[in-house]
Amino acid sequence: MSTSQKDLYFLLLKFFDEEGLEGTAHMLECETQCYFDMRYFEEMMLSGNWYEAEKYFSSFTKTDDNSHSNDVILLVVNCGKFLKALDRKDHATAEEILKKDLKEFKDMNEDLFNEMALLLTSDDTRKHPFLSDYIFKSARKNVVLEMKRMIEANAFFDGKLNFHNIETERLRCLTNQIDPDQTHILLPTVHNYLPMTLAQTLNFSSSPISMNFHPTKHTLLLVGTSIGDITLWDVSSGKRLLAKNYMKSKVSVDKELCASVKRILWSPDGTFFGVAYSKHVLQVYSYSESNDIYLQWEWIYAHMGGINDLAFSSYENQLLLITCGDDKKIKVWDVDTGNKQFTFRGHNAPVSSVCPTSSNQHFFSVSVDGKIKAWEYKTFVAQSNFEAPGIGHTKMAYSADNKRKTFLVEWSQCKDSVRRTYHGLQASSSSAVQFDIANNQFLAAGHDHKIKFWDMDNVEPLITIDAEGGLPETPSICFNRKGTLLAVVANENRIKILATNYGIGLLQTTNKHSADASREISETVRKYTDTKDAEDVAVLVSPGVNVKEKVGKFLEIKNTQCQSLRLHNPVEPDEISRLIYTNKGDAVLALASNVHLLWRWLGDEATTKVQPSFTQPQDALPMINDVDGINHEVAVPCFALSKNDSYLVSASGGMISLFNTLTFQNLVTFMPPPPAATCIAFQPQDNNIVAIGKHDSTIIIFNCQRQKVLAKLEGHTKRVTGLAFCKTKNVLISSGADTQVFAWNFERWKKWKSTFLQVGGKKLESLSDTHIQFHQDQLHFLAVHKNFLGIYEADTLNCVKWAQGFLSGPISSATFSADCQIVYTSFQNGMIVIFDALELIPFCQISPNTYLHSFGSHFSYPLVIAAHPKKSAQFAIGLSSGEVCVIEPSNPTGQWDFDDSKVPDSLVE
Repeated sequence: MSTSQKDLYFLLLKFFDEEGLEGTAHMLECETQCYFDMRYFEEMMLSGNWYEAEKYFSSFTKTDDNSHSNDVILLVVNCGKFLKALDRKDHATAEEILKKDLKEFKDMNEDLFNEMALLLTSDDTRKHPFLSDYIFKSARKNVVLEMKRMIEANAFFDGKLNFHNIETERLRCLTNQIDPDQTHILLPTVHNYLPMTLAQTLNFSSSPISMNFHPTKHTLLLVGTSIGDITLWDVSSGKRLLAKNYMKSKVSVDKELCASVKRILWSPDGTFFGVAYSKHVLQVYSYSESNDIYLQWEWIYAHMGGINDLAFSSYENQLLLITCGDDKKIKVWDVDTGNKQFTFRGHNAPVSSVCPTSSNQHFFSVSVDGKIKAWEYKTFVAQSNFEAPGIGHTKMAYSADNKRKTFLVEWSQCKDSVRRTYHGLQASSSSAVQFDIANNQFLAAGHDHKIKFWDMDNVEPLITIDAEGGLPETPSICFNRKGTLLAVVANENRIKILATNYGIGLLQTTNKHSADASREISETVRKYTDTKDAEDVAVLVSPGVNVKEKVGKFLEIKNTQCQSLRLHNPVEPDEISRLIYTNKGDAVLALASNVHLLWRWLGDEATTKVQPSFTQPQDALPMINDVDGINHEVAVPCFALSKNDSYLVSASGGMISLFNTLTFQNLVTFMPPPPAATCIAFQPQDNNIVAIGKHDSTIIIFNCQRQKVLAKLEGHTKRVTGLAFCKTKNVLISSGADTQVFAWNFERWKKWKSTFLQVGGKKLESLSDTHIQFHQDQLHFLAVHKNFLGIYEADTLNCVKWAQGFLSGPISSATFSADCQIVYTSFQNGMIVIFDALELIPFCQISPNTYLHSFGSHFSYPLVIAAHPKKSAQFAIGLSSGEVCVIEPSNPTGQWDFDDSKVPDSLVE
């Protein structure tokens, strides 16, 4: 669904609501699936309108969608239908519901199904033991609350639970503004959606031939030129970030290799890009976040003759590169290794373009004689053949919704025929017309020294521009992924960058951010810095460099500047092994040996001003892990909390348990040791899947719902101690007691890269547990070793910042703050040191006396530290004494009153 379509649907829903057409609104919600009205669903559930609730919910998802939460919700709804029929003594309808609707859920809960069947034999269901203590109204409220949590955590409802913010009577205002004679276009709006304003010009030493914007860094432009140059540009500043030409050295040996770039293209996640040359050379490069590139692999004779096009695809969880050439062949390569996987033959002329579909089962190709073929990976045979309109130069592109592929016409994939022909182009051209699609809505083409735009649902051009002149006959063009920028190849070795109104703002913001990045320090850190009395301190700030940085005096925060709260605990716990805030930020969860402790604030967020309540549901047992027969000396307690805060996977050396954090119910136990679990992480896209690090150095990928092992990852040589999923890429990072860090592709569950923790190019000798945490940019992660802190690039596993040699002794724990601007680090001597995350430079420290003043005279040191997910200036520590303390460095007046008598000379050697 395009953005404009969705906006229109929400306008209509707003209009229907204003007109009191509630039924019509809910029909539109079901038809379009753009918005799920949670309030309406809750009302139907609370009122016992089960049939309407089922109909509405089922419009958005079905039982065969393979989602545990969907099954549970539909089971509850059908149970409600069943009980309502029994309550009105309609046993025939109840029996039909049991046999038809509830039977498919029998495998989920056979005991419940059997109880339901027994209810059919009762004359008065309310007197049956199964329901005698059942209070329908209060029970429904609890059920609705639980189902609301499930729906909010369900991936099927992502983006469908929030109604767009729309002014009252907005649709009526818009329709009143439209001139009946000019309904085809509102020119002021075009500038908001189409990049028409010249914002930047890039100059080259040779002709740009092919270009492609980075898929996630929307102002990075990759360009290949007529002499084989590969350049990367930041179009916001107009600066060239790098220039490479790996062909020059080869040309000196073989003059035949003097070639132009024909096609250059990023992989879908931006970690690789491919380069096709006009003379049989194919290259794939890896890209690092430091804006450098590395030749991954190369084929000198990938095709006989020129390579005309390339495209990335995925098949059976393997990233592939498709190429086509003058030799009439199509070849498919493994991106990781460069091994050729498939060769497709069938065209009778050079193949000019290839176009994969997002279904990943087949792709299209077109040759210069206008023949289009659809191929399947399984059969190696063209499944369909058809002719492009107007035999001649032909290019293809596949749209985001899997329905549109267009050259100068829109083609119906289902009927293999022209759906519509776009007007406004001349009948002939000396070369193929270059085009691109933005936001699955707008089509742009370079033709007749101009750029023409269409709404893809309308054959007439929206508008034509000349980009202030100087364009060739058929200029190459390229949108960025958001459609806010358009790169256009111009005469005299130039590329013009056109922008929408939003795109201009993006360029200005990105340029300002880039200029300020080197001196950016978080506002939280600034509070801890006294620039008047700065002193030089020796700090290791990056690999292999030992420099003197004027970073400010290391300051000790006094009691009056730091609020701390000891959480009331009615039990006598062991030392706190694990600690975490809920994702909502309203509770703290701790694991003490094998007992879970939960504190919840009544407000929206945790605070040091109010004591939270120690949570233990009435008539429920504590959440306790299995420890039968384990060696407590070597057991490693570990847990992970689901993103909706409702489920907890935990282990303390024995069986792994899955708990419901609302009821404290132990839902299932699995995987008896040995080997024991040592760390756990939820996959962010699916709450049913967890990664489990083991004591025997393996990693198990497990589906909790299906109780099935999906994969077993091997590579570490000692126990796995840390796991972290990237939320934006299909990457799992693992760390181990062997000081190794691995990156795994979790689409294919294969090892991608690995490295050892190093300092100055030397591997860390001290074996220790290593823990990892992703930065909020999902491009970097923090590695925490007892003698070492490091910031790593997730794509390359290169260490970009590090610090070691701490006078405070071994590190016990460390974590990013909520904004990832600082790193809170606890040491085994009780000190808490605050680092600037940008440079890993320590700024200040909090001594044990500051936070232990309420704990009595006995010494206790922090074993684990956890940052509040929303408040950057709040964190919690779990102590060796079994206590938990929440700490908030405060700054009410904006000026710190530091105790200079306690300032240490240095925090690092």
